Amino acid sequence: MIKNKYKIFVTGVAGMIGSNVARNLINNGHCVVGVDNFWRGKKSNIEDLLNNESFFFRHADIISDQEWFQDMSNCDELIHIADVVAGIGYVFSNEWNVFQKNLLINTSIARIVSIHKPKFFLYLGTACSYPQGLQRSVDSSELSENDKFPADPESGYGWSKLLGEIEFRLVTKNLPTKFITLDLHNVYGWPCVYKDQTAQVIPSLIYKALRSTDGKLHVWGDGNQGRAFLHVSDVVSAIDLARDYQGNFSTFMIGPDSCTLIRKVAEAIQTNDLTNIAEIVFDKSKPTGDVGRFADSTLAKNELKWEPSIDFNVGLNDLIKKISEDEKK
Repeated sequence: MIKNKYKIFVTGVAGMIGSNVARNLINNGHCVVGVDNFWRGKKSNIEDLLNNESFFFRHADIISDQEWFQDMSNCDELIHIADVVAGIGYVFSNEWNVFQKNLLINTSIARIVSIHKPKFFLYLGTACSYPQGLQRSVDSSELSENDKFPADPESGYGWSKLLGEIEFRLVTKNLPTKFITLDLHNVYGWPCVYKDQTAQVIPSLIYKALRSTDGKLHVWGDGNQGRAFLHVSDVVSAIDLARDYQGNFSTFMIGPDSCTLIRKVAEAIQTNDLTNIAEIVFDKSKPTGDVGRFADSTLAKNELKWEPSIDFNVGLNDLIKKISEDEKK
């Protein structure tokens, strides 16, 4: 038990977003209790934090373990990042499992909030929770907070995240807990999963390019589907600003205001000096998900004073370098 300390609990702390969030909070003088079961996150992602006197790691399964939250108080904060998330192939091949696990995770978190009533509760939602009919164009599929309902997500993952938000709104409705949801677009950055079946599109393509032996980079779909790619550093800044926010809005769309075609991502990877790709091959038999989406982040800009700051090509090339270096270890 950690006594007489104001704490910020971070679930999914060993993942890409969680590890960056925890590190930033500690650097800003906060005490962080990080929780992870290492399903997708790795211990190596938080190795530098484990001996920090302001970081307390608890290896726990949120669904079943009961000890990790026992010292949470109504003076503390909870940043809930943990979920079952992966690339499109894994999500659609394991749709019920993803849906069920996320429901169980979020119900467990809701119960904890109802008992311990942290003063601030932040939930990372997703653009995948928005109606699929609004995500059919790379040019005009701009999503804003008011577009979420009537609900019609494309995948079980999107539904599970949306139902989590609904449950959290219900549980905090009559509590003193301030609750905020940040709906994220496609996050990329380091550290990330890049070489197993749960890898998402950018790290997966980078890994395939670095490992290619025939000079070909295989891409799912025709490459004309697009996403609004958001660097993990910009997610960290959005969380910082949300923690300080004193206004009345509780949901914010977080992402850039334009799509990047998967074709363009592959071409940018091809031009990087660390890869040796002569040809990009498009496999139209593979699933592509929503055609395109990007963010109307006007509310985040006006209320949180947040805007993305990391140039996509800079972030992409940095990630290629990080994955290349990690492969050589």
